[in-house]
Amino acid sequence: MRIRVGHFAFCLVLLGSLTAMAQQQESVHAGGNDPDLPQPKSKAEALSGVEQLSSQDSEAVKKKQFATPDLPPKWARLPTYHGKYFATTLGFVTLGDYNAFSQDTNSITQVGRQRDQWDDRSTRFILVGTIGPESYQTHYYVSYSWNGFDAHQNKMKTWNFPDMIITAPVGKLGALTFGKTKEPFVYEIVGDATFLPSLERVLNPFFTSRDVGLQLSNSILKKRMTYTGGWFNDWWVQKKDFEAVGNHVAARVTGLISINEDGSRYMHVAASARYAGADSGVIRLKGKPESNVTSNYVDTGNIPASNQKEFGLEALWTRDRYSVLTEYVRSQVNATQIANPSFYGFYVTGSVFLTGEHRPYDRNVAFARRPIPRRRWGAVELTARYSHLDLNDKSVHGGVLDKGTLDLNWFLNRRCKLAVSGGFANLDRSGLDGFTKILQTRMQYVF
Repeated sequence: MRIRVGHFAFCLVLLGSLTAMAQQQESVHAGGNDPDLPQPKSKAEALSGVEQLSSQDSEAVKKKQFATPDLPPKWARLPTYHGKYFATTLGFVTLGDYNAFSQDTNSITQVGRQRDQWDDRSTRFILVGTIGPESYQTHYYVSYSWNGFDAHQNKMKTWNFPDMIITAPVGKLGALTFGKTKEPFVYEIVGDATFLPSLERVLNPFFTSRDVGLQLSNSILKKRMTYTGGWFNDWWVQKKDFEAVGNHVAARVTGLISINEDGSRYMHVAASARYAGADSGVIRLKGKPESNVTSNYVDTGNIPASNQKEFGLEALWTRDRYSVLTEYVRSQVNATQIANPSFYGFYVTGSVFLTGEHRPYDRNVAFARRPIPRRRWGAVELTARYSHLDLNDKSVHGGVLDKGTLDLNWFLNRRCKLAVSGGFANLDRSGLDGFTKILQTRMQYVF
């Protein structure tokens, strides 16, 4: 592997050591006075970056009453056990979608006719908790997922373990996470997917959803900055030889430029980098038009290569009910038989809560968490997004995709969301310009 992993690890540990010396002991709380923030019980849990469940809600949030029905408080406490050396909570996440498409002739020629269909986007059972005495607790997170009726189409098992991680504190250096987890690259992948402003991610060609690996995370400078870096190799999951599967190294550094006392106004920026070795001597980038059930609209095909190097920039600005989230990613492929191609993508998302809420910012992991409705009938959010993916360069013609969406999200209570999304996808590929109209609806419940 050409990248010097040892130098990378040394620099990361050195950064943690120097900054840790200047730190005072801080609370594991996510920072600020916003009662809508999650309430982790340990440092390991705070830095694990896993999906927020309702069991982490503050007492103020748990006492809120909503007009829409939800589980009675006594029932919600049943799947929870807290002992002296072991604690566990059962979580549940389900997302159900309906997708409808309207294509012109060029689009059908490019990618085939897309079928209107229901989609069990994800159904996951989660076990999360701590092991060890109060003085030193490790945190674990395991999810078991049913991948819906489209599992075969997406070349996935019907049932699998998308997450299997253990996070352990390592003093002032932060926390060490081991297992099958997300790589620390771009906001879309590290954040809570179920509570992003838009229904689906855009930058899928540039990241791997889950990998087996080891990463170090920490928040520093009084939680105004975070760093995360790690090494990953998926040979065990893919059941291949170690040498046949590329090593991945990824890192993300964030800064909280400003934030007010109650956390309703803040400015976040970040940069991330990723090295991905080729699997069996090839690199391939592909992506769908922000829908889980369509064909791949952009696709480079297999590029004979040794690796790809990527970098990303991100920014999130929130001012009360208004927010803007934007990212840019560029990938440089080190090809072995053609000139080195370079690809890129970006998006800009604008959001407004018509009912006045905002997404609270979690300083431990540097992304915005789930919005909590202020009113009995829930919170209503309107979002608009424009995205661009360009997988054309040199002799590679993977396509150029422009997408625009308008979403309406209704958070009925702290667990349930309904959403509808309408948009267009314009694809320039194979010498044609194809146009697709897409309508999506979603029913979501996170316990």
